Parts: sequence; structure tokens; C-alpha cells
Amino acid sequence: MPPLPDNYAIPAGEPEAIEAHMSPKSVTPAITMRTLLTQFCEEFDGAIRPLLSPLTRAADSLNHVTDKAGVRTVLPGMLDLRHHLGTLADKVAEQQAYVLIFGPLKSGKSTLMNAISGAYVSEVTALPAYPTMVFVRHDEERSFTVTRYNGETQDFKDMDSMRTLMEWAHNELAERLREVEQRGEEFEPQTHIPQAIRRVDVRLPANHLAESSAVLVDTPGLYSRMKFGYDRLTREFRNTAASAIFVVKTDNLFLEQVFEEFEDLLELFSRVFLVVNVDSTKRDLFPDGELGPSLESQHPDRIVAAYQNLAMTNSMRKAVDEGRLKIYPVDLLQAASMRLRGAELEDDVPVGVAGFHAFMGDLSAYLNSAEYLVAFLSDSLRQAWSLLEELKALEADPAVVKLGEQIDVLKQRKHGFDARERAIATLARTTWDGFFTKLGEDLASIGGGRIEKLREQTADQIAAGIDHWFEADGSFASLLDDELEPLLGGTRDDLARTVGGVLSTVASTEFAGGHPTAEVKQALQQLGLSLGNLGARCMRTLDSVEGLAEARLKVSTAMVPVKRGFIDFLLLRRHHTLQKRLFGPSEAPVKPVSRHAKTRRLGDSGRAALQHALEVDFSDYLNGALDHVSGNVLAHYVEVLRKTLRGELKRLKHELAAEKSGVEQRLGELTKVSAALESLSIQTEATTASVAALSTRYGETDPLALDEPADAGLAEAAGAELEQQLAPVEDVDVSERLEADQTAETERSSTS
Repeated sequence: MPPLPDNYAIPAGEPEAIEAHMSPKSVTPAITMRTLLTQFCEEFDGAIRPLLSPLTRAADSLNHVTDKAGVRTVLPGMLDLRHHLGTLADKVAEQQAYVLIFGPLKSGKSTLMNAISGAYVSEVTALPAYPTMVFVRHDEERSFTVTRYNGETQDFKDMDSMRTLMEWAHNELAERLREVEQRGEEFEPQTHIPQAIRRVDVRLPANHLAESSAVLVDTPGLYSRMKFGYDRLTREFRNTAASAIFVVKTDNLFLEQVFEEFEDLLELFSRVFLVVNVDSTKRDLFPDGELGPSLESQHPDRIVAAYQNLAMTNSMRKAVDEGRLKIYPVDLLQAASMRLRGAELEDDVPVGVAGFHAFMGDLSAYLNSAEYLVAFLSDSLRQAWSLLEELKALEADPAVVKLGEQIDVLKQRKHGFDARERAIATLARTTWDGFFTKLGEDLASIGGGRIEKLREQTADQIAAGIDHWFEADGSFASLLDDELEPLLGGTRDDLARTVGGVLSTVASTEFAGGHPTAEVKQALQQLGLSLGNLGARCMRTLDSVEGLAEARLKVSTAMVPVKRGFIDFLLLRRHHTLQKRLFGPSEAPVKPVSRHAKTRRLGDSGRAALQHALEVDFSDYLNGALDHVSGNVLAHYVEVLRKTLRGELKRLKHELAAEKSGVEQRLGELTKVSAALESLSIQTEATTASVAALSTRYGETDPLALDEPADAGLAEAAGAELEQQLAPVEDVDVSERLEADQTAETERSSTS
């Protein structure tokens, strides 16, 4: 069922019937909803109110999304719709007649509210220029409720506490507004300061409001520094039958800027009352110098007539001709005083108060008229359609549409985190035993080959050193310390650097020289870890020469044969005695040996024996150095690699935990939002179907039937259909329900 057209109104020809039906005696301040209308209100509330809970859950889930971008961008619109739908549901359920009061600052709006309600409400409506709407209604006890843009509410029992809050909120809002304007942005309270106060509800004893069930709505004064526009402040009253009152002082009546917003009021409200606030005490200066009653105090109607003839716009004049706009000159101060004192307004009232009597009569007549009731019904449906369309537009917002894609991406990322956690666990429990055995064997083989080359090189160098020693008078110790041990040290370093260079090269390969299992390879790949990078980092901290044994030769004088002389044979000197006499003590062979003695005592056999002993000693030392490099250095390298890998895994685990936590939080938020939006979408479709059924049933209601009891059969059928429409949405397939509704509507149309 399509929504009611914007130009929906009472069928032509019926106003006369309505006027005949609504006799003057029946016009009282009380608004009595007719039986059929009461039934409509109950069904309307049953259709709209179920939407508020999923809408609230959706808004709450959006509010908990930490990312300010993405789907959270629809939160302000969601909060706005929740507020408007809640206001509409309450208005229809309680059958409230909203009376909005507009006007410039200090025009007399609060005084008018005192006069209408018959209670002193100025203290609660004259808030410190805060851009919010104040709703005043009757209640047995005084209470105040503040509603913020984020949907939070706060209750007060005394006026002083609320005034303190409003003053603080006013300063906070002004500061934030300046900040936003300085950045060149358009101020949006839902986004820039969601804790700002949006609405104030005031309940206090006011008998006249109790009789009429009317709710007075005080709006911020025109031209307020922090007025965000009446489009925002009066949105919940657009397309409704609420009447509006515009208050202006006679001093400002002819100022064009005062009525800049008035054209909007004529479009928004079906009936507008223009109250011209006159001052009956005003005096004029006469030609003789005397002060006397002014034209305004004696004939305020002439002021109004002059305005109508000279300054009224064409749209206002048209509204007057159509009866949608009426003008009343009223001394609001006197009228409010008389109402508060309980004085009668019927007879012998001052000139300035007579206009108030006419105003109240017309206002009460309109609020009690069938015209208002039909407008109340049709415009409530129209506003419901409008809000539902806005809600569907929000649900189709690109950010909402992309929500599923975002959730899929986050799920994939979470699965990736889970796989990486398993990979970390795999590497953490890996012992690495045997992974580098082959590397040790390769290093030993390479080192052995290098030793063979070094033997060939050092054999000649050793022989040259011995020759040099034979040609000098140096001691045996000098041969070792000065000639051969430096050679041995250089050879050792050459071997260590050769093997260390091979280890460094191998350490930079993909698996740092190791041979891991397929499981370990897969874990490394999942984590994006390169053992080669870690191995290269480890080698920068290792020295292949460090830790090698000092280059000391073990050749002793006992290994060098000494020839016996004739005297040695006579004295039966033993071999070690001869060595000691030639070289000195074996532990410190520092005795200089002359060239002649070396040649005579050692000869070629001694030279050959010494060469062989030194070559064997060189070979043994280099083999030991190789064992150190290919064993100890490799073991040290593997241990450092393990520690480096453990540190890397610890870092990755920490980073992964933080990143995974953020993704899980985000995924949880968006999943909750998705579920809430899905539930909201289902309920939106159900509510749309219910409102369509209501539009079909009540869209062409005869206004004269509103005061008659609803037909029992119709009520029973309507109740059954409504119950079906409001069945729990989770148990009913929405598409099937919509198809059934369309079929039923087609059958009803055919029957009609």
C-alpha cells in the first residue's frame, strides 16, 4: 500500500457537515478522542512501537563501534530516527495535541504558556538561550527530564539542579560550536557533541493542560546564536496535525526579518495562530503635552489591520483567506495574570484580554474538531511512512552494504591469526636437534680441504724458518716464538676465516644452513620468517677466531736428535743431557746456540727431524682449530640462532595478540551490528506491512465516523489482522508475509 499523498485532506464538501456536527456547545477545551480513533491509536502504537527496540539495539551496537568511520557513520541518522519514531509513537499512543510556540527572543512566548496552562511555567521555559525544545505537560508532581542526542536521559526533581546543568551544557555547546566553525565544518550535534541536550520534558500541575491533554512546546527564540534551524528542531512535527503559535510584539510586527521563518511554519503546520503581543499600559504623547492611552492599548485591532494591509506577505494573506492562519492582538501579561488568579475571561475583560479569549476559543475548537482528528490520523500515517523510508535508506547506506564484506575480511584475518598462532606454537616446541648436523659435516669437509692446502704452504715456510734459525745464533725458543708460532697463528686465522666465511654464506640462505622438517618450513612460511635473515644477523655477532686455542707449538728439544762427540762417548752422556747442554732446560730452551754448534751437533738429520716434528705439530693444531670452528663455533651459532628465533617468536606473538585482539574486537562489534541491523531490517519490513494495512483500513475514514463506536465486527477483524501483522518477526518469513499482505490488499481492492 503506497503512503498517503502529501496533499491528503478532508474531502471537499465536508467542512460544512463538520461545522453542523460540531455545535458550539460541544466545543470545549477538552480533546475527546473518538472510539474509532482510539482503536486507530492502539493499532498504530502496536505497529510502530515494536520497531523501537531493534532500532535501539542497532543504535547501541553502532555506538560501541570504536572505528569512527565505516558503518558508524549511520549512527547519527539512527539516533535521529529513534528519537522521531519514539516521539511519534508516544504522541499517537497518548493522543497528545502538541501546541508549538515560536517567536523571537523576549516576544512573550513564556508568558503565553503561563496564560494557556493557567500555571506559572516561565521558570522552566525561560532556559538560558539553549537551542532545545521544552515540552510542558500536566502531572501531579513536578519533574524534569533531559534527553541528549545520544539517547541518554537524566531526571531532576528540582529546578535549580536542572538550571545548573543547562548553564554548563550551554557553555560546552558554545565552545564546541566555535571549534567546529573554526575548522570550516558544518555543525552536527549528533556527531560533534552527542552528549548535547536535545529535549527537555517538564511535568508540573497545570489543570488547563490536564483538561485538554495538550502539550505545550516552547522553541528557542528566533535569531539565537546557536539555533541550528527549525528544520532540525521541528522535524518530528513535520507532516503532523500539530498547531503552531507565533508570538511577536507590536514593536517588531512590521520588521520583515521577524517573519523570515514564518513561511516554513505555514508549510509545516495545518493551523497557525499569530498572537500579536500588545502592551495595554503603553502611553502616547498628545499635542497638549499630556500623556494618554496609546492606539495600541485602546484599539489593538487597528494595529493588526494596518499590518494586514501594509506588510503581510501574499502567502500569509492566502493562509488567512483559507482559514489556516488567524491573527489575535493580546495583552499576554494581563491575560496570564488573570488566568493565574483564576479570573473569568468571559465578561468585562480588558481590550487586550478579549483577543486571548477569542484565541483560546479558536484553539480549543480546532483541537476538538473532526478536521484536527482526521489530520491527526492521516498525518500520523504520513509521518510513519516518511520515517520508514528514511530508515530503509539508512539500511541501504553504502556503509551498511559493505558491512558484510568487512566482516568476511575480518573473519579471514582472524583465521590467518589462528594459523600464525599455530605456526608460532610449532616453532616454539621445535628442538632443532639434528637440523644442522649436515652443516657441521660440510664445514669439517671444507676445513679439511683447506688444511691440506695450508700444509703445502706452511711446509716451505717452516723449512725457511729452520734455515734462518740455523744461520743465526738464536735459541731453540726463538725459533718457536719468533719464527714459527706467528706463522702458526696466521695459518690458524686463515683456516678460521675460511670456515667462518662458508658458515656466514650458508647462514644467509633460506634456512640458515639447516635442514628443517616440512612442518617447520610451513610454519616459517606462514609467519613470513626467514631463517636466513636471522642467521645473517647472528653471524654479525659471532667471531670464528674467537675462542681458538693460543698459537703455541708443542715441539720440544727432546724431539730433536743431538750428535755425540768423542768426549760425550767417553763420559757416557745420555741424549737428554746432550740436548740440555745444547739448548738449555727443555721447559725453557733459551740458551743461544751458535751456528757452528747447530751444524755440528744437529746436522741434516736433526734438521729433518725438527722439520717433521714441526709439520706434525702444525697439522695437529690446525685439526684442533678446525674441530673448534666446525664444532664449537657452529654450536654457538645454532644456540644464538635459537635465542634469536625465540625472541622473534616472542615479538611476533605479542604483536599478533595485540593485532588479533583488535580484529576480534572489531569483528565482534561489526557482527553484533550486523545481527542488530538484520533484526532491524526484518522488523522494518514487518512495520511497513503493518502501516500499509493501517493506511488501507483508515486512509479514507469518514471524519463524521470518528465519534462513533467502531463496528464490533470491524474491530474484531482489525484486531485479528493487527495481531497477525505484529506476530514475532523471527517466527515469520518477511517475504512470505509481504506477499500475503499484497494478495490480501488485492482481494480487498477487488471486493471494494
